[in-house]
Amino acid sequence: MEEAGIQINKCPNCSGKMEPSYDRNVMVCPYCGSEFTMHESVKKAMENAPVNKDWFVYEWDYKALTGNAKMNPTVTSFVRTLNDYETSAQVIDYMRTYLMGYGEISAPGLREEKMRGILPRISTRLDPDEKVILYDDNGLFVHGKTGTVITTKRTFLIEKKTVKEIMHVAVPYLFFEYSLGLPGIKLGEQYANSIGIFNSHFDLQGTAAALICFLSFEINRSRPKIKLTS
Repeated sequence: MEEAGIQINKCPNCSGKMEPSYDRNVMVCPYCGSEFTMHESVKKAMENAPVNKDWFVYEWDYKALTGNAKMNPTVTSFVRTLNDYETSAQVIDYMRTYLMGYGEISAPGLREEKMRGILPRISTRLDPDEKVILYDDNGLFVHGKTGTVITTKRTFLIEKKTVKEIMHVAVPYLFFEYSLGLPGIKLGEQYANSIGIFNSHFDLQGTAAALICFLSFEINRSRPKIKLTS
């Protein structure tokens, strides 16, 4: 996006990455201190594009999503994680330290016994260097056989006898929705591939979606941008 021929995320004086300063309605370069006024249309676009990484095409209604009290924790944790961390390793450490205290969330070394029923179903699909990051058991009556598994390369969506997977680098868009009283995030197809509600721990839901984005661009930094839709 440009304003009067100026690329708004690149400083014309030093080529540093500029940052929006919403309270002063300007773009600020943290490297040389240059400031550039934003037109109202640019300001509105920036309000809908709150992530400071150039990874996304914004087709969501950010104001409506964050204005929904039950959707807000998911969306704000998604944005905060992308803005606060620089690597997937940092995100994983944050998740394990602060967000994975719930009984149905498992990971290597963390309630690992809960993954015994699920790992044999995906082990033959894993690459030799691929590691499981977390497992969200969403089973209602039978535990350890359904849910979401996020690895360093893909997300598995497991339901009864069905095992679906989507590679992180192949995620075309994230679809943020509010349905049946619960927030959701789907990877690609609007009516499939939901990453789950993480036992109604919506901060973890948003952070897990952000982690998928980190992993996707770490694997292939030149991959197409991910669309954020709602």
